[in-house]
Amino acid sequence: MIIFIPPLGWALFGGIAALAAAAVLLGLVTQARGVLWRLAGFGLLLGILSGPLLVQQTTRPLPDVVLVAVDQSQSMQIAGRAALAQAALANLQAQAAKLPGLEMRVVPVPAADAGGTSLFAVLGQALADVPPAQLAGVLAITDGQISDVPQTLPFMTPMTVLLTAKAEETDRELRLVAAPAYGLVGKDDSLQLEVFDHGVADAGLLVPVGVAEDGTQVWQGMVPVGQVVSVNVPVRHAGAAVVVANVAALPGEVSTVNDQVAFTLNGITKKLDVLLISGNPNQSERSWRLLLKSDPAVELVHFTILRTPGEVVDAPPADVALVPFPVAQLFDTDITKFNLIIFDEFNSNGLLPPQYLANIAKYVQGGGALLVQVGPEFAGADSLAGTPLAAVLPATPVAPGTVTEPFAPQVTSIGSRHPVTAPVAGMALAPWARLEASAPVAGDVLMTGGPDNWPLLVLASEAKGRVGMLLSDQLWLWTKGGSHDGPALPLLRRVVHWLLREPALEPEFLAAKISDGHLGIIRQTLAATSPGPATVTSPDGHAITLPLQQTAPGVYAGELGAASPGVWQVTEGGLSAYAAVSEANAQEFQDLAASAVPLHGVGREVWLERAPVPDLAAMLKRRGAVQVTGTRDVPLLPPLPAMLLALALLAAGWWRERGGRL
Repeated sequence: MIIFIPPLGWALFGGIAALAAAAVLLGLVTQARGVLWRLAGFGLLLGILSGPLLVQQTTRPLPDVVLVAVDQSQSMQIAGRAALAQAALANLQAQAAKLPGLEMRVVPVPAADAGGTSLFAVLGQALADVPPAQLAGVLAITDGQISDVPQTLPFMTPMTVLLTAKAEETDRELRLVAAPAYGLVGKDDSLQLEVFDHGVADAGLLVPVGVAEDGTQVWQGMVPVGQVVSVNVPVRHAGAAVVVANVAALPGEVSTVNDQVAFTLNGITKKLDVLLISGNPNQSERSWRLLLKSDPAVELVHFTILRTPGEVVDAPPADVALVPFPVAQLFDTDITKFNLIIFDEFNSNGLLPPQYLANIAKYVQGGGALLVQVGPEFAGADSLAGTPLAAVLPATPVAPGTVTEPFAPQVTSIGSRHPVTAPVAGMALAPWARLEASAPVAGDVLMTGGPDNWPLLVLASEAKGRVGMLLSDQLWLWTKGGSHDGPALPLLRRVVHWLLREPALEPEFLAAKISDGHLGIIRQTLAATSPGPATVTSPDGHAITLPLQQTAPGVYAGELGAASPGVWQVTEGGLSAYAAVSEANAQEFQDLAASAVPLHGVGREVWLERAPVPDLAAMLKRRGAVQVTGTRDVPLLPPLPAMLLALALLAAGWWRERGGRL
């Protein structure tokens, strides 16, 4: 490279050049002799004064850079794609090691939180560190499901796409278009589904779809491909239920992971109809009303019976009641409308006809819930134990009847494992003053009291229903505060919720929940021995055996990684639980078929399962870039010899002008 640096500066150099040009031009106009010698002299002089320098550079070669983007998204974890990608990468790295002057940079394309696989966004970040003069090529190892393919590439270099499959694949997808988060117990709610077949032109084809709630099939039908359909799902119980919809597999499809979808449906109760039947007024009524009135969803009917239906009242009818109470309708035709019936120290004594009590017993056996609190009346001649209701009571009175010695309620061994009483196990409970001696005939004794450890709280299942029995009228003492303070309302609340079948209070219970990529399992049991290991079935059908560790009496837990999308099933001891991975990047799982279609026009495409990894050198454009490490300026004209020659030429011109000959 030649540069010019006039030692006199450009301004003075320009002035001298102008004078020289004028002198030569004048000689040409006047046809003076020696003008050519003068032109040569002035030209050489100006060449010297311009300061011509030859810049000599010393350089070192820079390596050519090839970027290899490796797709690590969730769709690359199926059908052996990840292993194929790693093998291809190892092959390319081995080839690069044999090519001098080549640097290979591997660019991982991680799984995104949303929006599919953004390969070109990651490549753009990597390109920021690569000078364009060094970029020899870009390679992408992927399944082709890229969501951010640009219209024009952000680099001027060859690109090669290495596809981790044999050819274009097919995939069936079941998509959850809309799903309810909450539903009223006992009602149906609607969800919307759509079936897509990728890589197959079969719109309108009818395919079987099924919907299950907590493992129980609730709907099955034929759904046309490519059309949104609505499905009604019953809300069967309060609390969370995992709803799973699945479609029959497409023959030859690459994966069935997206053939099912799942969501959590939370059942809520619009209102709870509770019938509270009291005998003589007592201190416990306040506890019941505090419990039942604290929940705005409870519709309470409090029925206090103080006389028999046929008893004659010595008072005018207008003073007895304003409106006749529909007793027959309540205890005969409407009894099944109640979610819970509570007897509070009720003494039969003919106050309710036997047929009404028999109706309540049938109500329990048909699936109803009954809670009975007894006092001294339980040991008397008019005890409920002598009525048709005794058929569903879990305890019967025995001698000595009412025990009046103060005692502190105790949680039994089985009670320490039962979710209703486990929270109070180990607590120093304030004493009560009396209880009713009884013998259990069904269910589980969760609490005892008295010097002989008489049953105090008994819970039992009766046919399709449930019964709870509190064999003391002293629970109200725990609501007084001070030294008498105790967990009255929390205990009553858990008893009521168990009677109403809240899943978390089931004594034999299995739950599964996925959070932050981990599957957590809770196993609750009344058994004194540890349960066996849980069997976990992943969305792809792979079974895993997971030992459970005790975390509390009757409670066992386990955990394992659960990154794969879809529904995970857990089974143990005849129980099943389901958990669904929330598809944060749902677009990534919509189409799992490997395809070159999204990348058409980007560059050369190679299917790795049917062709070997191409020659790396053939996929690159070598750049040969260099870095300048130093420079040296060398004068083109030696100053002294050139100046003498210029003066000689000017002198020759002057001599020729004076008539001399050369």
